[in-house]
Amino acid sequence: MAIRRPAMRGTGRVKAPRKQTEPLDSTLDRLKEAIQQVQNHNVSQLSFEETYRYAYHLVLHKKGHQLYNAVAELISAHLEAETRAKVVPVFPHATSVVGASGSGATGSGESVATAAAGQLFLDRLREVWDDHIACMSKIRDVLKYLPERFSAAVPSVFDLGLSLFFHHVILFSTKPKPAVAATSSRSSAAAAAVIPPSQRPTADPSTVAHHLINTLLTVIRIEREGEVVSRSAIHSAVDILSRLTDEGPVPLPIQASAGTGSGSPVVSSSSAAARARTVMGEGPPGAQESPYKTAFEQALLKQTEEFYSRESARLLVECDCPSFLQRINRRLEEEQTRAQSYLGPSTEPLLLSLLDHVLIEQHLVSILEHPASGLSTLVAESRIDDLRLLYTLFGRVGKGHAELQKGLSAWIVAVGKQVNEGVMLAPAPANDGDATAAASKGKGKALEDETGDGDETGAAAGKKKRPEAGGAAGAGAGAVGARTKAALAWVQNVLDLKDKFDTLLARAFGSDKAFEKIINDAFSVFVNENRKSPEYISLFIDDNLRKGLKGKTEAEVDEVLNKAVALFRYLNEKDAFEKYYNQHLSKRLISQRSVSDDAERNMLAKFKIEAGAEFAKSAEGMMRDVKTSEDTVDEYRRHQQTATIKAPFEMVPIVCGSNFWPFNAKDKSCTLPKVLQDGVKAFDAFYQHKHSGRKLTFMPDQGQVDVKTRFKARSHELNVSTYAMVVLALFEGLGDDEKLRYADIAESTNMPSSELKRTLQTLACAKFKVLTKHPRGRDVAESDEFSFNTSFTAPLAKIRIQTVAAKVETDAERRETEGKVDEARNTQCDACIVRIMKDRKVLQHLDLVNEVIRQLSHRFQPSPQMVKKAVERLIEKEYLERDEVDRKKLKYMVSSLSLSPSSSLGFGERALTPSLLPVQA
Repeated sequence: MAIRRPAMRGTGRVKAPRKQTEPLDSTLDRLKEAIQQVQNHNVSQLSFEETYRYAYHLVLHKKGHQLYNAVAELISAHLEAETRAKVVPVFPHATSVVGASGSGATGSGESVATAAAGQLFLDRLREVWDDHIACMSKIRDVLKYLPERFSAAVPSVFDLGLSLFFHHVILFSTKPKPAVAATSSRSSAAAAAVIPPSQRPTADPSTVAHHLINTLLTVIRIEREGEVVSRSAIHSAVDILSRLTDEGPVPLPIQASAGTGSGSPVVSSSSAAARARTVMGEGPPGAQESPYKTAFEQALLKQTEEFYSRESARLLVECDCPSFLQRINRRLEEEQTRAQSYLGPSTEPLLLSLLDHVLIEQHLVSILEHPASGLSTLVAESRIDDLRLLYTLFGRVGKGHAELQKGLSAWIVAVGKQVNEGVMLAPAPANDGDATAAASKGKGKALEDETGDGDETGAAAGKKKRPEAGGAAGAGAGAVGARTKAALAWVQNVLDLKDKFDTLLARAFGSDKAFEKIINDAFSVFVNENRKSPEYISLFIDDNLRKGLKGKTEAEVDEVLNKAVALFRYLNEKDAFEKYYNQHLSKRLISQRSVSDDAERNMLAKFKIEAGAEFAKSAEGMMRDVKTSEDTVDEYRRHQQTATIKAPFEMVPIVCGSNFWPFNAKDKSCTLPKVLQDGVKAFDAFYQHKHSGRKLTFMPDQGQVDVKTRFKARSHELNVSTYAMVVLALFEGLGDDEKLRYADIAESTNMPSSELKRTLQTLACAKFKVLTKHPRGRDVAESDEFSFNTSFTAPLAKIRIQTVAAKVETDAERRETEGKVDEARNTQCDACIVRIMKDRKVLQHLDLVNEVIRQLSHRFQPSPQMVKKAVERLIEKEYLERDEVDRKKLKYMVSSLSLSPSSSLGFGERALTPSLLPVQA
């Protein structure tokens, strides 16, 4: 049974819409009228549904192309009318334009007027644009059904509106329009070509495009000159140019397609090709770039280049280097803010890159070599903020840091040469001046300036003021030789320079590793140009480990040692430094002048890290010998208590292994007094009983003796060298007026002439004149005579008389040291070649040379010539042989014995050095 629903009053069946009975032409006219009402802002009386149905009916009856053409005509006419009425009257004709041709600087008042005129023009253009976009949004909604029937080649209604705005507003010209002529496919293809600059709309003063681009450039220039402009107006105009597309016009009228789907709008291929060209500027065909990109951006970049080229050239003349850097940095910040405020996102990187090139890259050399305030001035005065800005700005360009590094390196090398020539970079501290003044006082002080230690012991040392190790020369309170002062001053100057650049590297250059390397390389250059640098650095360490580190905290000690290691790191000839360091260490150990055993071990540990365990082998051996000697001395003292024949004095020897200590193993010619001979024989007998087969060599040039001496006024205990004690022993028992000739002393002591003169000079010409020289003078001649100075007096009971000896080597001593170093290098080179060839068996000569240089570079820099000579030596000794076929190929002879680099050292020998031998005369 069917249930019938109740019928509701007022309702009926849904009826289909009535068919359009109105003619199509009348429908199109109604739709045109509706669009005109939209353009005139009279939309309150319009029915959206009715208007939409009009468009739907036209498209449904295959009249979409007519509707499309009609809409285009309405929009074009409206845009031209708006442009002629609103935009053209406010053309800024009096604008001073900065374009491709150049610039004209205007006064402040004229700039304000120009900016106001430009802003009015831009505001009017924005008004027309906003009105057009509002109209196109409504028209797009009314004609929503139209795009569904279009082919892909025909722009949508809204895109058509954008294209029409570009061609009928931006490209609007006040000149009469030329007559439209039919074009063939060939002319269409020609029209697709790029328009020359002289024919572009931007070059025609009658076009809106010309005034728009020039107004934007002018207002931006005015802002760069310091005036206030409306950034919102600029941003609005830039936004308009960015939303449009720089291409040819839509080919109107659109034709209807034929065949299936006939009536749909289509565009011919020739028309599409013509439209693909750019109109206002340059751009790849078919890229659909905006006129902002093709025209305005290029013009802006060109104007920017010209503007800042002139300004940077002017600033370089008017400003010093820091001011110039600050100005261009401020300009860069301004331009970045400007680009982010109203320019397109694609412009900022291009603009900043251009500014980097114009403001920085083109003036790299001029900035660095500024005559009054360039890099040399900034570095010399440690102007950290300016150098940080320089580093930051130069880092913006590709080769900026490279140029800055080159300038820094050249400055360091140049100043380093001045340091090598003895030019003081910083004023000496006050305590150094005091020491210098003290050294110049007193008769005979010049001789004491050449003392070996430059310090005194006992009460005298306690009363003198001891400066810190960080002084300009690292000098102690005692007089230090002039050459030693110069050596220590050189080291301190290098350290001061390094401290300066450590600070600059951390605070100005951001601890940049590339800058750190270039700085270290520059230091290495001038440090190694000084052939005495290994000795000077070793002297600096010796001075600090003797007395300079006293009273310092552990952190301060470590800082000083780290500075020494930093200098050591610059040396190419580390083996030469090792030679000097071992010599100085041996003297510290023998004279017991090391400030701390821990400091010595810490120093060796740092050297081992830098140069390997082999570097510290000899130094560690010397320190072990000293420790072993202490146990031997204790055992010797116990032996003396029960010995039948006791030594006539207490002897504290140090037994030095000849394979570690830098002493000549041959006997030292000197006739010792009987009391010393008896003591040496007693210890020798004890030692031979303990270690049979070992040879002890007494070394009088290394020992010290405490001698109690009686004068008329009082007795003094003199601490003198063994040589000095031998000379003083000759005057025992002589009368007050008795004299000994130089020849008699030389015959009695059998000492080397140089050692005898130095010893007599110490006793008769230095501060403590225990002997009297006849005639008086500072130099000892072989014709001189000497007598015991019985009237000698001094306020101290214990006096230490240092032997006159320069710390810095003489030329002859340096040549001898260099000869020993060269000999050791040849041995190391031979051993390295044998080690390599024993492993490789066969190797090309060039490859062997390169490998030897690489392996030995941590010790010294062997020259290829040195390696070649070593190869020839080993060929002669039949360690190597040349290949019979390829003479450049070397072969290891397996039957040869291994080469021992230390085969020439006399193992098993011991050198006996009496140290601190108290003797009562």
